[in-house]
Amino acid sequence: MLDKKLFSNTSHASVYDYEFQKHLKSAPWQEWLGKSGYFEVKEEYLTKIHNWILSTKRNTVKGLERFKHRDLIHGTTQSFDEAYFRYKDRQLRIFRGEYAYHKRVNKNFKWLDDENGNLLEINDNDWIILSLPFCGNGDVHKHMGDIFEVCQQKNIPLLLDCAWFGTCENIPIDVYHPAITEVSFSLSKGIGLGNVRSGIRYSNYDDDGSPIRQQNNYNHLPLASAQIGIWQMEKFGPDYLFDKYENIRDYVCHINGIHTTNCIHIGLLPKHHAEYESYLVNNLYSKVGIRQALKDKGSRMLSSVTNNIKQGKTVADDPIFCLAPFTSVYYKASQKIASFCCVQEERQKIQTGETLSDWWVSDHSKNMRKDFLNGKWPSACSYCENKESAGHRSDRYDFRKFSKAIKSVSIDKGNEIEKPLYVDYRPDNLCNLMCTMCSPSNSNLVEKLWKQFPDLFPKKEETISETRNVEHDLIMDNAVINKNTIQLKVLGGEPTINSRVHDVFRYCIENGYDKNIDLKMTTNFTNINSTYELIDSFKSIKVNASLDGTGPTYEYIRRPAHWYKVKENIIDYFKRYENKKEKYGFSTNVVFQLANAFTMKDWIPELFELYYETGKNIISGKINFLNCTFPIGTQLSALPDKMKDPIVKDIEFLLEQFKGKDDQTHNLKQLLSYVQNSQFTERDLVAYQKRFKAMDQYKKTDITSLHPAFEELMNYEVK
Repeated sequence: MLDKKLFSNTSHASVYDYEFQKHLKSAPWQEWLGKSGYFEVKEEYLTKIHNWILSTKRNTVKGLERFKHRDLIHGTTQSFDEAYFRYKDRQLRIFRGEYAYHKRVNKNFKWLDDENGNLLEINDNDWIILSLPFCGNGDVHKHMGDIFEVCQQKNIPLLLDCAWFGTCENIPIDVYHPAITEVSFSLSKGIGLGNVRSGIRYSNYDDDGSPIRQQNNYNHLPLASAQIGIWQMEKFGPDYLFDKYENIRDYVCHINGIHTTNCIHIGLLPKHHAEYESYLVNNLYSKVGIRQALKDKGSRMLSSVTNNIKQGKTVADDPIFCLAPFTSVYYKASQKIASFCCVQEERQKIQTGETLSDWWVSDHSKNMRKDFLNGKWPSACSYCENKESAGHRSDRYDFRKFSKAIKSVSIDKGNEIEKPLYVDYRPDNLCNLMCTMCSPSNSNLVEKLWKQFPDLFPKKEETISETRNVEHDLIMDNAVINKNTIQLKVLGGEPTINSRVHDVFRYCIENGYDKNIDLKMTTNFTNINSTYELIDSFKSIKVNASLDGTGPTYEYIRRPAHWYKVKENIIDYFKRYENKKEKYGFSTNVVFQLANAFTMKDWIPELFELYYETGKNIISGKINFLNCTFPIGTQLSALPDKMKDPIVKDIEFLLEQFKGKDDQTHNLKQLLSYVQNSQFTERDLVAYQKRFKAMDQYKKTDITSLHPAFEELMNYEVK
């Protein structure tokens, strides 16, 4: 039974975070009231809230500029009240599950849909209010597109209510459609100003004597509320609630069999849930208000954090819960080892005669799920535990995106589908490069280096090439990749030259699974071959290029690749797919390491131009700079403190060069933090001197030719 105190069937209020009230207490009331014409902030408010809306990273907002007028309103409800008056001679139509205020105020309203959710006939004399996100299910209403078309055809007024903006993610707010006559937003839900309401109404209504336009013309407005709104917007963005409570939401919903939505404060019950009927709204949506559950769990976690801070510890401000054991499989075929993610320790060897289905329901898998449901770290997850203890974001956050694909979690079977939804496939180490920071398990060419210089890598490295030709790849199994698979990630070695990867792609295509799968492939872009013909049929494709510089720096690190050819291939990919961004994406990983640290002024500008300028129509997000942590001797920790100074100066020079370009400066500040936070150890310096001498001898390269600092470091002695 769901605790009605935590999971409400009557209230679906947004989360009121204590930080909202705390920030309000610090407002400069004396300063505000000391000004002549205090609270005269209408224009400032309208500019601030417009930019605040557009600043969301979790949603998309388009088309607001098509409206001539932006009016300050007393929350979205004021726009409803005026619309009731404006269209008093028309029939109000709303969907089942819509904001209940409408039917309480308008007793003669009519539904737009029947009890099965089917769209009813719309008449010429109707007018419509539609919420986005939709109040009934926290998402886009399935008939929204139909409503837009009918309203345009019949000239029916349509008010779009975005009151829940600030509580949502993945909501496409596109108001270019001419059927939309007005759009209203407020700060009540997103940043806790329900008791001090204000908002903005976008419209093309001229000064026709209507209340909102009259009040804005004569400045008869809730200006004190607007001043407070400005103060809160400066502290809290429109994604604040989701950023803070998403992991808590995933935890409380999944352990209680509640389906998450695109709004942080509500969930939905599936029809098989024992309490489906008791949460039913308008006979269509079994909607659960989870605000109190989030606050309760959040407050207990905050209390735990407070106690740990007193003890000098650092912990994440959310539950210890990860969706990977409930949704995902990582499989390294050549070694026949499985885990739930790529950083998990204690990976399981699949024995002869066993399948990945056996591993999925093994005691090991069940125990890991049980630990997370009990709010504790499994022993195999020490990598993420240590990362979070150090105050960093761990890999478990990457699995949040799968929360909407399942309705419940299970210790025995993972989820109600009883199969993984995300597959991370690593066939073997077949590769055509021998990168400076690579390991034998990821490149057969580096494996050859290791066999000649075994001391360069840990003893735990295993010979992999001998196991490359397995009889049957366990990944090609309906219990692993099937109609429910929503994402397939492929790395190598180098996937584009690996026939096993091609076989898996063909397996997906031949069984029709490709149409449902978002494919992610990491490649070194040394070639564009028939692999790209195979991947074209997948639902979406995101290709990630592994680049660690440009020009001579790139060619030193990624021997024997030629930069001019790799760059040519990347530009070819851009040209081939740049007009198909809805399906094809491109991203880049750069491992920031000792070998590229001293030459940044040479390669950073070219890389930024290639990615942010040439690829601007297809790229997905910023360049992902990874701080090198392996092998020993390749990291910045091999640098004595005084040798970091020229690197810092180079970054400062580049920051000035790219001033005003947010993505580039974000990348550079990240690199600066890597340098400043690195801790020199003599062990890593000695490892650098030993490793690079051996690698240069084997690869017929010379790191000292890249920059004089490398020779200085090669001869450096700790005094």
